[in-house]
Amino acid sequence: MSTEQLIAVEVFATHQGVEATFVHALHERGLVHITVVQEQHFLEPEQLARIEQLARLHYDLDINLEGLEAISHLLDRMDAAHRICARCVSGCSAMKMAACERYPTV
Repeated sequence: MSTEQLIAVEVFATHQGVEATFVHALHERGLVHITVVQEQHFLEPEQLARIEQLARLHYDLDINLEGLEAISHLLDRMDAAHRICARCVSGCSAMKMAACERYPTV
């Protein structure tokens, strides 16, 4: 990924009203990935929504970093379960369509 698509941690932190050290703390705990290019720290655009979510939980609800780790883990598991459910529903719909085509109602 080129640096044109990356967002500098300091720019993001200033724009969102959070501390850059908070973003680095998330990185240290494995909650976000920071890309280092020529000693500058960058974030990938796909991570911004999650960082904003974690920042709101931390700053607005006063949830500490350990709590953010637990919440992030649960959110990841919920997302995975949602994807599984979506595949199941999609598969069931396809099976139902095939059954309807095979045995049309009179």
